[in-house]
Amino acid sequence: MPVDEAPREQTLMLNGLRLRFLERGPVDGRPMVFLHGTGDNARTWDLIAPRLASGFRVIALDQRGHGKSGWAVPPSYQCADYMLDLAALIDSLGLEGMILLGHSMGALHASLYAALNPDRVAALIHVDIEPRPPDWNRKYLLGLYKNLPDSYAAPEDFIAEIEKNAPYARPEHLRRLAEKSLIQRDARWYRTYDREILARFDHYDLLGNLSDIRCPALVVRGAESRVLGRQAAQQMAGAIPAGEMVEIPRATHPAHLDNPDGFREVVTEFLKSHGFI
Repeated sequence: MPVDEAPREQTLMLNGLRLRFLERGPVDGRPMVFLHGTGDNARTWDLIAPRLASGFRVIALDQRGHGKSGWAVPPSYQCADYMLDLAALIDSLGLEGMILLGHSMGALHASLYAALNPDRVAALIHVDIEPRPPDWNRKYLLGLYKNLPDSYAAPEDFIAEIEKNAPYARPEHLRRLAEKSLIQRDARWYRTYDREILARFDHYDLLGNLSDIRCPALVVRGAESRVLGRQAAQQMAGAIPAGEMVEIPRATHPAHLDNPDGFREVVTEFLKSHGFI
């Protein structure tokens, strides 16, 4: 799959923070907004976004505390903080009739926005997280907060860390992602996200919001994911009036990294089936 090295880099001052997003495709195309998960950034979509940009205005946001967006001081990384940013971005760009695609934490934000703003969202793609994540999710991230090193001696150390959670991802793809996700200072390599996001993963509970999602919605699960089980994915899709569920083979939680071709295919088929392509 081609990797687009030159998306249009944009920034906006929203809610007191500088937020960076990457934009591809025609500015008059139907908007498609990508939201990454905890600890990721907009470049995690580099294997997917270029293909979709041929027909959509693709916008990949660095959520607060991630990538090249600003860090909140004091730390403000609750669901409400992220949702205010998302709403401000959408309002500032005047987006209507959009498609929202989110992974993990970003999927929770996308689904909640779709539930609260049904007239503005044309379709939703929710990737690999329960609408009410069990408490082990928070405990896992808290463990990372306590134990992750502050920096790395080489990018390969960071890549080895990613490989633990994306076992099927191609090494060259992870290396390219690492190049976009690290900053070198004084012979050390630093992550481009605020460590505090790990300690402040919110108590999300979207179960009561699912019936308010009126647009076509696709719940995507990596077939080998330990974060979103098959039964939970089916139940979530069943609770959304126009929901459906699909599994991506040879994929774990970061399905878009483990199997980018399979991920692109299920997204494209979903959009085709509802007349967006």
